[in-house]
Amino acid sequence: MPSDDTEYAIGYVRQDGEKGNPVYTGRGSSGIRYWRWPWWDKSSLYLIGNQRLGQHQTLKLRAYEDRYGNGLEAYTDGSYDTPLNTTSFPSSYTDRTRGASAILASDALSNHLLQFAVSYKSDRHLDENPKSPPKNYRDVTISFAVEDAIQIAPAWQLKLGASHEQRKAREVYQWPTGSTSANNGVFELQHDLGAGGELLFTLSHKTRFPTIKDRYSARMGRALPNPDLKPERAQHMELGWRGSLWQDGTVSVALYQSRVSDLIQDVLVPSDQCGDTFCDQAQNIGRARHRGLDLALDQHIGDWLQLGAAYTLLDRDNLSDPATRLTDTPRQRLSTHARWIFSERWSAVTTFAAEQGRFVRSRAPGNHAGTLELHGFAVWGTKLVYSPQPAWDIEVSGRNLGDRWYELAEGYPMPGRSWFANLRYRY
Repeated sequence: MPSDDTEYAIGYVRQDGEKGNPVYTGRGSSGIRYWRWPWWDKSSLYLIGNQRLGQHQTLKLRAYEDRYGNGLEAYTDGSYDTPLNTTSFPSSYTDRTRGASAILASDALSNHLLQFAVSYKSDRHLDENPKSPPKNYRDVTISFAVEDAIQIAPAWQLKLGASHEQRKAREVYQWPTGSTSANNGVFELQHDLGAGGELLFTLSHKTRFPTIKDRYSARMGRALPNPDLKPERAQHMELGWRGSLWQDGTVSVALYQSRVSDLIQDVLVPSDQCGDTFCDQAQNIGRARHRGLDLALDQHIGDWLQLGAAYTLLDRDNLSDPATRLTDTPRQRLSTHARWIFSERWSAVTTFAAEQGRFVRSRAPGNHAGTLELHGFAVWGTKLVYSPQPAWDIEVSGRNLGDRWYELAEGYPMPGRSWFANLRYRY
């Protein structure tokens, strides 16, 4: 902190790893892969700065660079003795993202907080294989935004915001480059009910640009690229309330609806280009409607127990083609946690999560029009924390302690019972 009006932070994160891939265990006759990633590394360098400019203006600066790389090896069978040497395997990825943003905030106008923002982001992807030429891709995304938070009355606040975003494909292997743009907006009204909590009503229009992977990835021969994939656009409406109905307890509830056009979803398409009779492909499947309910509860019982729970109910309808299900999201999800503070040095945390109603793409027996419903599941874990001194924490944790078999993609089970330990020092 150079002064009371200025602060900067520089951060660096590095992760070196390797991983395997669970072998397909489902009911389909294809899709068995014997893959390993001998390296899976990532590093991030970033700068965060807050600078006050006079009495009424503040400037927030952000700059970062992320580097990510991995190597992928494939084998002929479960012995992992004979590697595949094709135009897809072995392969290596080298990705780099660089970006910067600036936000200028001003409260010079009475009852207004104006903010102006600009950001720049460059994404590079390099795919290399000994038997095929290097494949380079680069996207550049630029955005401009403005927001005004207006205190229209002592208990009422109105937020109005708008943005313009543009993405250009500056370099694309084998495909033509192109660009797309979008205008977005938000209207948000907040009402302070005093002891009765806070009401929130939001209307917004948002756009999601397809990524380099969405548009161009063949996914190791399992998919067909779709360079003509269009942005996904949505109109959102939400009504929420947050407050306290009893002592030491906080409740929040939100009802929302989204209408989406050009929804992006992976579909199975007939093709012999993926070693079988079908390929995956990201497509704009049409219009959809999402309706949902979010509930959350936080409760403190004295100084020794903290409880929390969150529940989501999500209903998604494909308006363009009701026979085609929307995939990869659960219809219901519940999560809870409890923290016991036994003493100044000892505490424990228990977590529980359950979900139901997730559909995924699959041609396995029992599928309906290329989709299959996965079984619901419930898993729990716990963590024991010992703090010998205020600055030190020693943690021993377990996940999926019931060793439950569950899946988020058909035929690929999630990890069973696992244990880990952490040592944390704060300064």
